[in-house]
Amino acid sequence: MNEKLYEEIMENLLIFLPLLNKKFFREDEIFKSDVLFPSHIQILLTLSSKRQMTMSEISRQINVINSNLTPLVDKLIKGGYLKRQTSKKDRRVVYISITAQGKHYIQKHKMYVTQLLEARFENLDEAQLKSFSEHLQGMLDIIHAAMPEA
Repeated sequence: MNEKLYEEIMENLLIFLPLLNKKFFREDEIFKSDVLFPSHIQILLTLSSKRQMTMSEISRQINVINSNLTPLVDKLIKGGYLKRQTSKKDRRVVYISITAQGKHYIQKHKMYVTQLLEARFENLDEAQLKSFSEHLQGMLDIIHAAMPEA
């Protein structure tokens, strides 16, 4: 392939990623919580858009191995954010789903992140916001095409 293009992508990523993480959106800001860790919030966000998932499905979705996922899910179940249900068709299959308390937590968290975005983007006009959103979607599409498991 085009070695010069890969070099350009690499140079842009080396500039972009630190800017994104340190100056623009810090993970500790986006996933800020007094009670839960970022991984917990990722699990809740994932399950908030699905009816139910198995541990393996959650693991693949958030890129965490099952052995690390189990204590995270256990804490969320203990806190009342998730519930565990055995499949009616196959007792070996266990589904995890979000509870009303978990949905409420995610709603509050999304409102917090929206306010954070509004403050961060207050100097952008509508066209710039739309462009940013479209570029983010384009980057996600490219990542999913390059890494189907992502």
